[in-house]
Amino acid sequence: MTTTKLTLLLSSLLFIFSCEGNRKENDFKKEIETYLQEQIQMQQIPGLALGVIKNGKVVYEEYFGKSDLETNATVSENTLFPVYSITKLMVSTGVFQLIEQHKISLEDDISKHLENLPEHWKHIKIKNLLTHSSGLPDFYVTEGNTSDADIWSRLTNEEMHFETGNQFEYNQTNYWLLAQIIEKVTGTSLDEFIINNQFQKGTADIIFSSDLSDNSFNRASRHEFDNEKGGYNISKIYGGKRYHAANGVNITLRELIEWNSRLDKNKLLSDEQKNNMWTPFEFGNKRDAFLHGWHTYSLKGGNAYGFTGGSQTGFRKFVQNDLTIIIFTNGYKYFSPHNDIINRVAGIIDENLRDEKAIIQHEILAAFLTNNIEEAIEKYHLIKANNPEAETQIEGRSSLSYESTLNALGYLVLQKNKVKDAIKILELNAAENPKSANCFDSLGEAYYADNQLSLSKQTFEKSLALNPENNNAKRMIDLIEQQTNN
Repeated sequence: MTTTKLTLLLSSLLFIFSCEGNRKENDFKKEIETYLQEQIQMQQIPGLALGVIKNGKVVYEEYFGKSDLETNATVSENTLFPVYSITKLMVSTGVFQLIEQHKISLEDDISKHLENLPEHWKHIKIKNLLTHSSGLPDFYVTEGNTSDADIWSRLTNEEMHFETGNQFEYNQTNYWLLAQIIEKVTGTSLDEFIINNQFQKGTADIIFSSDLSDNSFNRASRHEFDNEKGGYNISKIYGGKRYHAANGVNITLRELIEWNSRLDKNKLLSDEQKNNMWTPFEFGNKRDAFLHGWHTYSLKGGNAYGFTGGSQTGFRKFVQNDLTIIIFTNGYKYFSPHNDIINRVAGIIDENLRDEKAIIQHEILAAFLTNNIEEAIEKYHLIKANNPEAETQIEGRSSLSYESTLNALGYLVLQKNKVKDAIKILELNAAENPKSANCFDSLGEAYYADNQLSLSKQTFEKSLALNPENNNAKRMIDLIEQQTNN
């Protein structure tokens, strides 16, 4: 074969492989887009941004909808989203940067860096703050709009919740103290330390602010669905500086993608320190699971490290699959969508992470939440007919429970004041599972919500006959009898 012919052949093969790669990439982009549009319609999500990084390359970055329904502002690459507790990932990274610089240690007692601590706090270690194993009381629970001094006074006089190191209890006080340690050690504010050491200096693509009433920058508003109103209200929650380490970051999707790239390329931490950060903490109770500032998530085909924020944002690193997914939303009608979106997108990008059970569940939810009840029931029967083995565990894959899915769906619709639809769903479930005490118990509650007291009582009696230990059915029968007699 001549050199010219060999060159032409190689060029042709490269062209074919390039076209094949582009075709596959276009295919998964189309599948992601179709799925996202379904989620946006089903959940009535005002605005959404999604970034996917695979093998160090951004393979998907798109923006949808409105950042604020009142101003009609559009989500774009310049929109900052409040990421809420994803902030903790940057704070934990900052802690390990200081560890790498030998300025602090996981084993340091917090009293080494903070003064005027109560005696029962002094031997809490930095690692206990990072892993929510401190046992400290949480300032977030009842703090209201009181001052830092008043909060501190209350916390230091409260009893510990449990023995330090024994268990996991999510707690904002832990990160308030970490912020104080960082500021003491570095001589600068938490905000400046994080921005200067993890982001491009002077960028406007990250701002610390826990004050959702602040409209001075291009931030997506937090939308809360009002069931009575049938629409969204915009949240104006105020959070002071003490929240910054827990939930203060507002950032563009592109800037967080860049942060992830710097983390992957060891520009923020060495491999050794990243491994330490992602090492499970050993809780005394031997049951709880948490890394050092990062959560761990299990999905068929692999585990992911990351965090969720405010029930609206999510950050996941599937380290073994070299895949990172970042999702920002600013509202939802039914339930927090970010975990479902991350898991589905992961399965689209990497077949090893594809969860057929979750796909079927989404199809059922979409059928009932985007159609009238009669059409939804028809689609449900079709979905079930097309997936006859879904309730059977095959090759280690998790099985699907149609009963549990319909039951959860019935309650979800009931909470949205669609009582008649909830009754139809739960009647369907009871008809398909005539020996399930739980199905009749749930249906009895739906009848009760619709003020069909006689029918509700009969249904609870059916449940009790199937399970004589059903205390909820006993309680509801007594309640209905009291109301009927009165």
